[in-house]
Amino acid sequence: MYIDKMIKKEVLILIVSILVVIALITSVSFSYFFAVDNGKENVISIGDLKITFCEDESCKKDYANFGQVIGTKTVNGESVINRIYPFVNETDALNTTPYIFNIKNTGSLDVLLTIKLNEDMDYIPSGNYSNYESITKLYSENIKVGISNCSNSIDRENVLINSYSSLIDNTILENDELKVNEDKTYCLWTWLDENTPNSVQNTYFVANLDFKAEYMPR
Repeated sequence: MYIDKMIKKEVLILIVSILVVIALITSVSFSYFFAVDNGKENVISIGDLKITFCEDESCKKDYANFGQVIGTKTVNGESVINRIYPFVNETDALNTTPYIFNIKNTGSLDVLLTIKLNEDMDYIPSGNYSNYESITKLYSENIKVGISNCSNSIDRENVLINSYSSLIDNTILENDELKVNEDKTYCLWTWLDENTPNSVQNTYFVANLDFKAEYMPR
């Protein structure tokens, strides 16, 4: 009888231990949506991530320029469309100023970071742009999205480039390891390829960045 109780106790401890490990390995995850349309610095803490959208050297002191505005911009106090432009080749597109943001893991466990670029389906153009349509309705394959790790310097060589239409679940970076207290700075570019027709002129592209982190087992 005593042996039976000991066995049951050990089995119970084992089951609890397995459940704890599964809970840590699987999805303690979180995400945050942020419109990448204002070009201003913002610092946001969500879950175990501290996200800084950069506009000046307070984010990264060894960089000289910041703040590509993606989607919309403010002119005379009014939010207006900020168009993205076609480029003859990727080199020319990447020589423009990127949109820069920094992410720090402020938690107690290493995480795998996934970043998505989701079109802002709620955005409605107004004023002189009220008749504009979303680029993605006709030309999503012409939208190019590039992202690179710019933690040491602005990296225009090792850029992961996709057409917006080919992204799987709008994911632009997947399972990038971010250790405890580690931070990484990323550069983001959006542009239109050389095959984009002239009819794209009366269109817009406004998007949100979506961050998701999953804890890694130790």
